[in-house]
Amino acid sequence: MKINCIKMFICILAMSFKAYSQKVELDFEGIKSLKSQYDCFSSEFSSYDSWVNFLKSNKESQFKRRGLQDVSKKVDDFVVGFEKMFPRTEYEYAKKNLECRFITYSVGEHDVEGALIIPKLTSEQGGKIPVIIYNRGGTRNLGSLVFGHLAYELFPIAHKGFAIIASNYRDDEQYGSDNINEVTALFDILEEIPSLNSSKVGIYGISRGGLTSWQLAKEIPDRVGAIVTVNGITDFKSWSSERKGIEHNLNQIDGYNENPERVLTQLSPLRWVQKIPNAPILLLHSRDDERVNVMQSLRFSEKLIEYDRFFRMKIFENGGHSLDENRKEALDETVWWFSRYIK
Repeated sequence: MKINCIKMFICILAMSFKAYSQKVELDFEGIKSLKSQYDCFSSEFSSYDSWVNFLKSNKESQFKRRGLQDVSKKVDDFVVGFEKMFPRTEYEYAKKNLECRFITYSVGEHDVEGALIIPKLTSEQGGKIPVIIYNRGGTRNLGSLVFGHLAYELFPIAHKGFAIIASNYRDDEQYGSDNINEVTALFDILEEIPSLNSSKVGIYGISRGGLTSWQLAKEIPDRVGAIVTVNGITDFKSWSSERKGIEHNLNQIDGYNENPERVLTQLSPLRWVQKIPNAPILLLHSRDDERVNVMQSLRFSEKLIEYDRFFRMKIFENGGHSLDENRKEALDETVWWFSRYIK
């Protein structure tokens, strides 16, 4: 009897493990909404050593162009810092457990690049993987979705059981004034992947991506499960007035020169909070953020209260725009929020 009980216990464990670790079957070639796609873990990123060598070569060239002395030592110091920030074991774990693709898709006349990350194992048998739409910060090449960006910002979240899709936006930067459809178009891709649950998604934005997140939420209110922004822009008018050298970017926005007030209002969620769906919202911000003033989140929270929105806000005392020493806590907060509100 004891032996039978042991056998039964082992069978239950085996069944439980099978349910937990069901492999996701993916056919990227069959996704018609994609113009092209290729494995993130390829070329110079096909191994940890080739990635490090690629970075070393780039840094060496960069240091030489700047005319710096002791280039070899500076490169070695860089490598030591990089390996501490992203150890070999983390690379190997990500390569083993994540499907990662750089993608290209079409929106009107434009080809837009992006990224798609999917855990290779589902969390439960027959269950679908929850989805997060990530809106990056920066403009043009600054903050673009290169491999290091994905590894540092998104792999840790994907490891918790989330699929993540992101747009790199097109080259003629509009801050979303007329190109938010480049983000909404991601739903066409998601809906072609049966293993993903895209009926209610998480929206995650950093810096300028915070602004994009509110624009996206306004466009697809019925599909928003939860929203997280980190050091996000909510009042483009006040933010742009505080940023030196931003005039050139503003002049590139369609319609700005003809009617700047209309464009600035369109790019300022603070002025249309009532249009944001009543989904759970998490605001994370650093008090000493030198690029996006913490008042962007504080004033926005006042409007959320005015319109009776459900939200949580956490202000870090330091860490600057990149959060630095508070980054892990911010990631933990983000994962906890999405785990609670999107399935």
